[in-house]
Amino acid sequence: MPTRRELLWWALALAPWARAEDVASFRRAAFDARTLAAALEPLGLRAPTPSPEVSLQAPDLHENGAAVPITLGCSAPGVQRLLLGIERNPTWLSALFEPSDALEPEFATRVKMQESSRVIALAQLADGRLLMASKEVRITLGGCGGTPDAAPESTGPTLMRVQAAPGGAVVRALMKHEMESGQRKDEAGRVLPPWHIQEVIARLNGKPVMSAQWGTSISKNPFLQFTLKGAKPGDRVALAWADNRGAQRSDEVTMA
Repeated sequence: MPTRRELLWWALALAPWARAEDVASFRRAAFDARTLAAALEPLGLRAPTPSPEVSLQAPDLHENGAAVPITLGCSAPGVQRLLLGIERNPTWLSALFEPSDALEPEFATRVKMQESSRVIALAQLADGRLLMASKEVRITLGGCGGTPDAAPESTGPTLMRVQAAPGGAVVRALMKHEMESGQRKDEAGRVLPPWHIQEVIARLNGKPVMSAQWGTSISKNPFLQFTLKGAKPGDRVALAWADNRGAQRSDEVTMA
């Protein structure tokens, strides 16, 4: 019998996207929160416990705060969610990943950091535990503000590469999207409203295998990397996303 999470993924995969800002599953209160405790409360999560089973890779020093590479994962069994937070950003929660058993519970992406800060990775397990790892990352030039482009880019196709790896395949994707943080001002001094991808779904041969939700601190033209278990040549890998303005895309590649 399908699990509750599988039923939810199938509903998201088969139904037409609604306006992303109206999707009931988007944890708006968590992504609007400014602190760790405030982000955990609407998700029904308790205080985390530091654990070596949670991995967090990030540079000690990075010049460009607009695109800081981060990899988070967990080696413990029963990973239900992986969360990424940045303490000194305008909002704490950057990303929430929900992998199925078809994925390794590890994701790589790039984030915007306003200033030097502690970055935190959380892993929610099936037994109810919430594990944590953290790292201080120094930033030379903050990436949440700045001057916007004169002509912001539109959305476009997702560039995807699926490369065979032991036991499966590594998926690397680059999505074309402005990912406006809501922290910048135009030439007239008006604050530009947030414009960002909120929901992402990955499918293997049409079956949802991962869902993710993103806040405003994922970098422009988002990068995402994850590993599929058991993928083989001829398998179809698709990524679909929806943003807070109602734009949506779904792109698919076949593993060579």
